Amino acid sequence: MKSLLIRERSTRQIFKKIETQYLALKAIVYNQKLPITIRFEASLLLTKILKKKSRFALKNRCFLTGRGRGYFRFFNLSRICVRNLARNDFLPSIKKASW
Repeated sequence: MKSLLIRERSTRQIFKKIETQYLALKAIVYNQKLPITIRFEASLLLTKILKKKSRFALKNRCFLTGRGRGYFRFFNLSRICVRNLARNDFLPSIKKASW
């Protein structure tokens, strides 16, 4: 699991470096006022950038365990970790319901 977390962090760092260029090229591609040749060249550059560095290639994973399913964005944890931490009163203002 640690290797998944390390790989995920590295892809996030790579995408963070190219995010401004990615957004600029995307704006050029969708701008209808620009000539078609400029827009086409921008789309070619965009496809070169997006080879495994796209925003959609990123997977949200639990910060502690690396679990990819049952992920809570608010905590950056999986549902199992949230449940365990809530049961042990490590998450503020959250308690496990029991009745």
